[in-house]
Amino acid sequence: MIATILMGLIIGLPSGYFMKVSFGGSTLIGFIVCVVVGIIGSLIGGCFGSALKIKNIILQFILDIVGACVLIAILKFVF
Repeated sequence: MIATILMGLIIGLPSGYFMKVSFGGSTLIGFIVCVVVGIIGSLIGGCFGSALKIKNIILQFILDIVGACVLIAILKFVF
């Protein structure tokens, strides 16, 4: 579980940063919100992988990225 949280933080931070840079002026949300959303999305993806008992670190890494991207995309469509 601790590995899931650490991986979520490591993946979520750059995901949120990338979202803010790539969507720049088109979003009304701030940098901190983007980073937090990236971290939360990555944690959701990691917890989903843990619930499925995925032990492969590469698959867990991919689920973290997918979780962050999905949550960021949802946030982009909302705002």
